[in-house]
Amino acid sequence: MRTSIFSLAYLATLSAAARFTLHIPQTALVNPSTLPSTTHATLQSSGPPQTAFLTRSNSFIFTNVSAGSYLATVHCREFAFEPLRIDVAVEEAVEGSGEKREVVKAWQTFVGNEWDNKGEARGEGGNGVVVEVKPVGAKYYYQERSGFSPLSFLKNPMILMALFSMVLIFGMPYLMDNMDPETKAEFEEMQKKSPLAGQANPATQLQNFDLASWMAGKTDSGASSRGQSPAPQGKKRG
Repeated sequence: MRTSIFSLAYLATLSAAARFTLHIPQTALVNPSTLPSTTHATLQSSGPPQTAFLTRSNSFIFTNVSAGSYLATVHCREFAFEPLRIDVAVEEAVEGSGEKREVVKAWQTFVGNEWDNKGEARGEGGNGVVVEVKPVGAKYYYQERSGFSPLSFLKNPMILMALFSMVLIFGMPYLMDNMDPETKAEFEEMQKKSPLAGQANPATQLQNFDLASWMAGKTDSGASSRGQSPAPQGKKRG
């Protein structure tokens, strides 16, 4: 009697477990038949992960998956695959019949975001449903050393500034010699009227500034520089 009860409980557990397959399609990025043998997929929830290895049909088969929400991840040495959210639920096959069936739903998910943030749907069905898991890109463990490129050398800001300065130094005299006389006269007149050419040039004043005299309290006037004050008018010195 006990044996029959345990058998019924075991059969009930198996009937409540779902089965689905993750399939890798052949794309321009990856040929599943060339993937390394260590490629495997994991189904992670609150407990220990369930693992399925790559089969000859380029698929990962998960069996005896109980109801719940899972994160499906494909681990590959050469390519990165998109993570999937797999929800397994038990629903009534026909409303009011009392018969139960397992329903598997898959969505694209995003690492680092909230679990309820589901992306594009990847598949839905009962037991044996096939869900495609797509590669995102190839993995590169080493950075290739770039060779010498004259274009990248010329893009350097310091090199561009040096070239511009050389153009001004060697090109301006040539332009001045070949300039029209009237235009040259106008240009010289503009140079004379420029604030930088006058006495009020801040750079010139700063260059001629005497810090020692300023610290000693001396001014440009002769009386102040000697430390004497002018005598008042109408009075003679004794």
